[in-house]
Amino acid sequence: MDLKKINSLTKYPSILTYHQLGERGRLNDVLTESRGFAELDDVFVYEKVDGENSRIILLKNDDNEVDYLIGSREELLYAKGDRIGNPYGNIAEFLKPLAEKVIADIFPKGDWALTVIYQESYGGKTKASKNYSERKTQGYRVFDVFSLDKDELYRLLELSQEKIAVWRDHGNQPFYDEIEKKKFIESMDLQSAPLLETIKGSDFPTSLESTYSYLKRFENTQVGIDSTGKSEGIIVRTTDRKQIRKIRFEDYERLFRK
Repeated sequence: MDLKKINSLTKYPSILTYHQLGERGRLNDVLTESRGFAELDDVFVYEKVDGENSRIILLKNDDNEVDYLIGSREELLYAKGDRIGNPYGNIAEFLKPLAEKVIADIFPKGDWALTVIYQESYGGKTKASKNYSERKTQGYRVFDVFSLDKDELYRLLELSQEKIAVWRDHGNQPFYDEIEKKKFIESMDLQSAPLLETIKGSDFPTSLESTYSYLKRFENTQVGIDSTGKSEGIIVRTTDRKQIRKIRFEDYERLFRK
């Protein structure tokens, strides 16, 4: 397979801020895309873990043999059998045992050709490590998964790299919904990004002030390894993930700093 195309179709998309970013990165009191959550939506509130966005890419061939790749947000870092070797962020070295465990314990099951597990690799030597570990211990937390069957994967790989990027950037990666994702993570005994609460869209704040007040309820991280520092913020998303937003302390503190 063309690894450049695999890299492109499995990159994690950017998440929009909840409020619009204006001049000098300051938030405006206008919701991004001018919309909040629908009143009847269930809004899932997750901690936003501050580390390195990473991915485990599992590929199953016609003989039910499973290969895997490990990547950062932008590039592939490792391929099973040392076919790629990039030590960036210690991501590949840290995640290799996890990838091997997933293959040994679960796969190959189900009708799939490609499955991507997204996690935040945090602690270690990441910039915010002190909020999670005094000893610079590394951890991970899964936050999204998607799968493609053979026909869809091969159809995409026939496209140019540019068209694959357009497909990805238009939100076409078929992420698992909340129920599917929870079932997947639990079945593999993986560590998940912490779900802080579920709230109705009608109850979710919309103004800058009320959003910042709500955010401050989750100031301390829930995923400390051997220390408990400050959380980066929260990720809020609907059941089907069609609407997902990030709300970071950094953005609101910059605005309300006295």
